[in-house]
Amino acid sequence: MVKNLLLTGRPGSGKSTVIREVVNELSSQGVKVGGLHCPEIRGPLGRLGFKIVELATGEEKILARVGHAGPRVSRYGVDLTNLGEMSKKALEVLPSVDVVVIDEIGPMEVMSPVFREFVLQALESPKPVLAAVHKKTEGGFIGGIKKRPDVAIFEVVSENRERLLVEVKERMKALLGIGKR
Repeated sequence: MVKNLLLTGRPGSGKSTVIREVVNELSSQGVKVGGLHCPEIRGPLGRLGFKIVELATGEEKILARVGHAGPRVSRYGVDLTNLGEMSKKALEVLPSVDVVVIDEIGPMEVMSPVFREFVLQALESPKPVLAAVHKKTEGGFIGGIKKRPDVAIFEVVSENRERLLVEVKERMKALLGIGKR
């Protein structure tokens, strides 16, 4: 059975927007959402890096920044310690949530063995997962996630974003038994 919904698309296509809207709707209906979200850190000259936020607790740390000394992805140094700590927290709260959100399963995040463990446990749990997944990567850990039989992949583009938002909301509600009589 497909219970894990993965959104893919180019940067800026609206993957995070779709996820945020779905989370807002589910939360307003009393659904407990947990997992990890990695929003941008922006400054006057553009993107400076990314935070990592554990959704059930709201705790946040720096994931990656321009000039950070950690392993590099593009121009960003990744803070593997923060990534591991936040992934561990997401694992700890996994039993207490109804839906798991992972935004994003991408090259920065999969550097952490604890993050990869969190992703696998979430996907293998009975809970529905809504995740953004890196579009270009077809091999390795990310490629393996995309090939799982229990996932459905939706590509977000500007032309289908609104329709896809409705479809993903309805599929998540169906997985949770919301709206059934």
